[in-house]
Amino acid sequence: MISGRCPICSKPYSVAGLDELPSFPFCSERCRLVDLGRWIDGDYAIPEKGPAKDDLELLPDDADESD
Repeated sequence: MISGRCPICSKPYSVAGLDELPSFPFCSERCRLVDLGRWIDGDYAIPEKGPAKDDLELLPDDADESD
């Protein structure tokens, strides 16, 4: 038994297997498409991890060089 809540509308679901819920982890095709649209619109973003502080110290400082 698989049970949970839709991440879009929070509707609870409980199914015997994934065959009964082809849009898993969403409760419906509509919620799946809403989620896809949010990714496409840029509402969701995976944060980019910047360089570590130690790595910044190793970078050359171009501002101090004069030609």
